[in-house]
Amino acid sequence: MIVSLLAAALSLSALPQADQDDLHCLAYLSVAAGKVQGDLRTKVDGGALYYFGRIQARSPQLDITAALDAILEAPGYGAQTYQADKARCHAQLDPLAGQFETWKDKYEGAR
Repeated sequence: MIVSLLAAALSLSALPQADQDDLHCLAYLSVAAGKVQGDLRTKVDGGALYYFGRIQARSPQLDITAALDAILEAPGYGAQTYQADKARCHAQLDPLAGQFETWKDKYEGAR
């Protein structure tokens, strides 16, 4: 297992920066999912699906599970990294969530 984590960590650094950033958002949301419930959990799941889809679309060959394990089990991943990822990812997600709510209010239940 340690060898596979090391290999995954090394391969992370070879990924495009956009994939690395999105994987960190997915890691943050994976941790957050275990801390929240109800409507907030639904929002966290939606954010995770958003980042999962972005990564999958850009790098379909990437083993996302192994990449997440490498991030979350890295010695340097702790509260400080989590908070930095949270701030960066919310800067992306919050405007999209607002746009989605506007869309949903307009079209949900149409026809």
